[in-house]
Amino acid sequence: MMISFRAIAINTLLLSGSTVQSFTTIPSASCLAVARFQQPNSAASSSPTTRLHNNAPRHDVRGGEGMTREMDPEELKIQAALTEHQQNAPKLGFPTDVRTLIQYNHGFAVMSTNSKANPGFPGGSVVGFAPDDQGRPVFIFSGMSTHTQDLLADPRCSVTIASKEFKGAADGRVNLMGKVTLVPPEERDAMKEIYLAKHPGAFWVDFGDFNWFRMDEITDVRFVGGFARAGSVTPEEYKSAKPDPIAGF
Repeated sequence: MMISFRAIAINTLLLSGSTVQSFTTIPSASCLAVARFQQPNSAASSSPTTRLHNNAPRHDVRGGEGMTREMDPEELKIQAALTEHQQNAPKLGFPTDVRTLIQYNHGFAVMSTNSKANPGFPGGSVVGFAPDDQGRPVFIFSGMSTHTQDLLADPRCSVTIASKEFKGAADGRVNLMGKVTLVPPEERDAMKEIYLAKHPGAFWVDFGDFNWFRMDEITDVRFVGGFARAGSVTPEEYKSAKPDPIAGF
Protein backbone atom coordinates (compact mmCIF):
# COMPACT_ATOMS: atom_id res chain seq x y z
CA MET A 1 0.00 0.00 0.00
CA MET A 2 1.40 3.40 -0.98
CA ILE A 3 0.32 6.60 0.79
CA SER A 4 1.23 10.06 -0.51
CA PHE A 5 1.31 13.10 1.79
CA ARG A 6 1.77 16.71 0.69
CA ALA A 7 2.86 17.74 4.17
CA ILE A 8 3.75 15.96 7.39
CA ALA A 9 2.36 17.91 10.33
CA ILE A 10 1.99 15.33 13.14
CA ASN A 11 3.85 12.44 14.74
CA THR A 12 0.89 10.63 16.31
CA LEU A 13 -2.73 10.86 15.18
CA LEU A 14 -5.83 9.12 16.48
CA LEU A 15 -7.88 8.06 13.48
CA SER A 16 -11.21 6.45 14.46
CA GLY A 17 -9.58 3.59 16.31
CA SER A 18 -6.35 3.28 14.32
CA THR A 19 -3.17 5.01 15.39
CA VAL A 20 -0.62 6.39 12.94
CA GLN A 21 2.48 5.61 14.97
CA SER A 22 5.25 7.11 12.89
CA PHE A 23 6.11 8.80 9.61
CA THR A 24 9.29 8.25 7.66
CA THR A 25 9.81 10.86 4.92
CA ILE A 26 11.44 9.88 1.66
CA PRO A 27 13.48 12.58 -0.13
CA SER A 28 11.49 13.48 -3.23
CA ALA A 29 9.97 16.53 -4.87
CA SER A 30 6.41 15.63 -3.94
CA CYS A 31 6.90 14.91 -0.23
CA LEU A 32 6.11 11.21 -0.56
CA ALA A 33 6.00 9.33 2.71
CA VAL A 34 5.65 5.92 4.27
CA ALA A 35 3.34 5.49 7.23
CA ARG A 36 3.43 2.59 9.66
CA PHE A 37 -0.07 1.74 10.86
CA GLN A 38 -0.67 -0.24 14.05
CA GLN A 39 -4.00 -1.55 15.30
CA PRO A 40 -4.76 -0.54 18.91
CA ASN A 41 -4.88 -3.24 21.56
CA SER A 42 -8.08 -4.11 23.34
CA ALA A 43 -7.29 -1.89 26.33
CA ALA A 44 -6.64 1.11 24.15
CA SER A 45 -9.77 0.57 22.08
CA SER A 46 -11.97 0.69 25.17
CA SER A 47 -10.33 3.83 26.51
CA PRO A 48 -12.14 7.13 25.80
CA THR A 49 -8.79 8.75 25.05
CA THR A 50 -8.24 6.57 22.00
CA ARG A 51 -11.78 6.42 20.61
CA LEU A 52 -13.80 9.41 19.51
CA HIS A 53 -17.02 7.48 20.12
CA ASN A 54 -17.58 4.14 21.80
CA ASN A 55 -19.21 2.70 18.71
CA ALA A 56 -17.08 4.48 16.12
CA PRO A 57 -16.11 2.28 13.15
CA ARG A 58 -12.49 1.20 12.91
CA HIS A 59 -10.11 1.84 10.02
CA ASP A 60 -8.53 -1.41 8.95
CA VAL A 61 -5.29 -1.50 7.00
CA ARG A 62 -5.00 -4.50 4.76
CA GLY A 63 -1.94 -6.63 5.33
CA GLY A 64 -2.02 -6.89 9.09
CA GLU A 65 -0.27 -5.18 11.94
CA GLY A 66 3.07 -3.48 11.54
CA MET A 67 2.70 -3.34 7.75
CA THR A 68 5.29 -1.09 6.07
CA ARG A 69 5.42 -0.39 2.35
CA GLU A 70 8.00 1.77 0.64
CA MET A 71 7.31 3.83 -2.48
CA ASP A 72 8.07 1.96 -5.69
CA PRO A 73 11.40 3.25 -7.11
CA GLU A 74 9.79 3.64 -10.52
CA GLU A 75 7.10 5.89 -9.03
CA LEU A 76 9.76 7.97 -7.27
CA LYS A 77 11.57 8.34 -10.57
CA ILE A 78 8.41 9.52 -12.34
CA GLN A 79 7.63 12.04 -9.60
CA ALA A 80 11.16 13.46 -9.68
CA ALA A 81 11.13 13.73 -13.48
CA LEU A 82 7.76 15.51 -13.41
CA THR A 83 8.97 18.04 -10.85
CA GLU A 84 12.15 18.72 -12.79
CA HIS A 85 10.16 19.25 -15.98
CA GLN A 86 7.79 21.71 -14.30
CA GLN A 87 10.67 23.70 -12.81
CA ASN A 88 12.54 23.96 -16.11
CA ALA A 89 9.59 24.40 -18.48
CA PRO A 90 9.61 27.76 -20.31
CA LYS A 91 7.05 30.30 -19.10
CA LEU A 92 5.00 32.46 -21.45
CA GLY A 93 5.67 35.72 -19.63
CA PHE A 94 3.65 38.93 -19.34
CA PRO A 95 4.09 40.15 -22.96
CA THR A 96 2.68 36.90 -24.36
CA ASP A 97 -0.10 36.85 -21.75
CA VAL A 98 -1.12 40.39 -22.73
CA ARG A 99 -1.07 39.68 -26.47
CA THR A 100 -3.00 36.46 -25.92
CA LEU A 101 -5.71 38.14 -23.84
CA ILE A 102 -6.21 40.87 -26.45
CA GLN A 103 -6.10 38.49 -29.41
CA TYR A 104 -8.79 36.15 -28.05
CA ASN A 105 -10.95 38.74 -26.32
CA HIS A 106 -14.61 38.92 -27.44
CA GLY A 107 -13.84 42.05 -29.47
CA PHE A 108 -15.14 44.79 -27.19
CA ALA A 109 -13.39 47.25 -24.90
CA VAL A 110 -13.91 50.45 -22.91
CA MET A 111 -12.32 53.46 -24.58
CA SER A 112 -11.61 56.56 -22.50
CA THR A 113 -11.05 59.77 -24.44
CA ASN A 114 -10.43 63.39 -23.50
CA SER A 115 -13.87 64.92 -23.78
CA LYS A 116 -14.20 67.69 -26.33
CA ALA A 117 -17.60 68.74 -25.02
CA ASN A 118 -16.50 68.70 -21.36
CA PRO A 119 -12.82 69.72 -21.23
CA GLY A 120 -10.87 68.15 -18.40
CA PHE A 121 -13.21 65.16 -18.08
CA PRO A 122 -12.71 61.70 -19.58
CA GLY A 123 -15.37 60.31 -21.89
CA GLY A 124 -16.03 56.56 -21.73
CA SER A 125 -17.46 54.40 -24.51
CA VAL A 126 -17.85 50.69 -25.14
CA VAL A 127 -16.40 50.09 -28.60
CA GLY A 128 -15.76 47.20 -30.93
CA PHE A 129 -12.19 46.48 -31.98
CA ALA A 130 -9.92 43.89 -33.59
CA PRO A 131 -6.14 43.59 -33.11
CA ASP A 132 -3.85 43.61 -36.15
CA ASP A 133 -0.72 41.46 -36.45
CA GLN A 134 1.20 43.90 -34.22
CA GLY A 135 -1.48 43.89 -31.55
CA ARG A 136 -2.69 47.39 -32.44
CA PRO A 137 -6.46 47.76 -31.89
CA VAL A 138 -8.40 48.64 -35.05
CA PHE A 139 -11.74 50.48 -34.81
CA ILE A 140 -14.45 51.74 -37.11
CA PHE A 141 -16.42 54.70 -35.78
CA SER A 142 -19.35 56.77 -36.94
CA GLY A 143 -18.56 60.43 -37.55
CA MET A 144 -21.45 61.27 -35.21
CA SER A 145 -20.02 59.43 -32.18
CA THR A 146 -18.71 61.57 -29.34
CA HIS A 147 -15.55 59.46 -29.08
CA THR A 148 -14.88 60.12 -32.78
CA GLN A 149 -15.07 63.87 -32.18
CA ASP A 150 -12.88 63.50 -29.09
CA LEU A 151 -10.18 61.58 -31.00
CA LEU A 152 -10.12 64.04 -33.89
CA ALA A 153 -9.52 66.84 -31.38
CA ASP A 154 -7.06 64.87 -29.18
CA PRO A 155 -5.90 61.37 -30.23
CA ARG A 156 -4.66 60.48 -26.73
CA CYS A 157 -6.81 57.82 -25.10
CA SER A 158 -6.78 54.51 -23.26
CA VAL A 159 -8.47 51.22 -24.08
CA THR A 160 -9.34 48.72 -21.34
CA ILE A 161 -9.76 45.16 -22.55
CA ALA A 162 -11.01 42.32 -20.33
CA SER A 163 -10.45 38.63 -20.93
CA LYS A 164 -13.28 36.83 -22.71
CA GLU A 165 -14.16 34.90 -19.52
CA PHE A 166 -14.04 38.01 -17.31
CA LYS A 167 -16.41 37.88 -14.33
CA GLY A 168 -14.59 39.80 -11.61
CA ALA A 169 -11.37 41.05 -10.03
CA ALA A 170 -9.71 37.62 -10.22
CA ASP A 171 -9.81 37.67 -14.04
CA GLY A 172 -7.36 39.28 -16.46
CA ARG A 173 -7.55 42.71 -18.08
CA VAL A 174 -5.23 44.99 -20.00
CA ASN A 175 -5.09 48.76 -20.35
CA LEU A 176 -3.43 50.20 -23.46
CA MET A 177 -2.58 53.89 -23.53
CA GLY A 178 -1.65 55.67 -26.73
CA LYS A 179 -2.82 57.69 -29.70
CA VAL A 180 -5.69 56.60 -31.93
CA THR A 181 -5.63 58.14 -35.40
CA LEU A 182 -7.30 57.74 -38.79
CA VAL A 183 -6.03 54.86 -40.93
CA PRO A 184 -4.50 55.95 -44.27
CA PRO A 185 -6.77 55.22 -47.29
CA GLU A 186 -4.38 52.63 -48.77
CA GLU A 187 -4.57 50.49 -45.61
CA ARG A 188 -8.32 50.53 -45.09
CA ASP A 189 -9.12 47.37 -47.05
CA ALA A 190 -6.66 45.41 -44.91
CA MET A 191 -8.21 46.86 -41.75
CA LYS A 192 -11.66 45.89 -42.97
CA GLU A 193 -10.54 42.28 -43.43
CA ILE A 194 -9.07 42.17 -39.91
CA TYR A 195 -12.16 43.70 -38.35
CA LEU A 196 -14.62 41.42 -40.14
CA ALA A 197 -12.68 38.34 -39.04
CA LYS A 198 -13.50 39.33 -35.44
CA HIS A 199 -16.94 40.86 -36.15
CA PRO A 200 -18.39 39.03 -39.18
CA GLY A 201 -21.78 40.71 -38.75
CA ALA A 202 -20.45 44.28 -38.84
CA PHE A 203 -22.43 45.42 -41.88
CA TRP A 204 -21.76 49.08 -41.04
CA VAL A 205 -18.13 48.85 -42.22
CA ASP A 206 -19.34 49.94 -45.66
CA PHE A 207 -21.36 52.93 -44.45
CA GLY A 208 -20.08 56.18 -45.92
CA ASP A 209 -20.01 58.12 -42.65
CA PHE A 210 -17.92 55.51 -40.80
CA ASN A 211 -14.15 55.89 -40.54
CA TRP A 212 -11.27 53.53 -39.75
CA PHE A 213 -9.09 54.29 -36.72
CA ARG A 214 -6.14 52.47 -35.18
CA MET A 215 -4.01 52.86 -32.07
CA ASP A 216 -0.78 53.38 -33.99
CA GLU A 217 1.26 54.71 -31.10
CA ILE A 218 1.07 52.60 -27.93
CA THR A 219 2.85 54.36 -25.08
CA ASP A 220 2.00 52.22 -22.05
CA VAL A 221 0.69 48.70 -21.40
CA ARG A 222 -0.66 47.75 -17.98
CA PHE A 223 -1.75 44.23 -17.16
CA VAL A 224 -3.68 42.62 -14.30
CA GLY A 225 -3.78 38.85 -14.46
CA GLY A 226 -5.79 38.39 -11.26
CA PHE A 227 -5.06 38.65 -7.54
CA ALA A 228 -1.37 39.25 -6.77
CA ARG A 229 -0.47 39.18 -10.45
CA ALA A 230 -0.06 42.58 -12.03
CA GLY A 231 2.57 44.60 -13.85
CA SER A 232 3.41 46.32 -17.08
CA VAL A 233 5.26 45.59 -20.30
CA THR A 234 7.02 47.99 -22.60
CA PRO A 235 5.48 48.90 -25.97
CA GLU A 236 8.44 47.16 -27.63
CA GLU A 237 7.87 43.94 -25.67
CA TYR A 238 4.18 44.06 -26.52
CA LYS A 239 4.82 44.57 -30.22
CA SER A 240 7.37 41.75 -30.49
CA ALA A 241 5.31 39.20 -28.51
CA LYS A 242 3.01 36.73 -30.24
CA PRO A 243 -0.31 35.36 -28.92
CA ASP A 244 -0.27 31.83 -27.54
CA PRO A 245 -1.92 29.79 -30.35
CA ILE A 246 -3.14 27.12 -27.91
CA ALA A 247 -5.36 29.71 -26.17
CA GLY A 248 -7.41 30.02 -29.36
CA PHE A 249 -8.96 26.58 -28.86
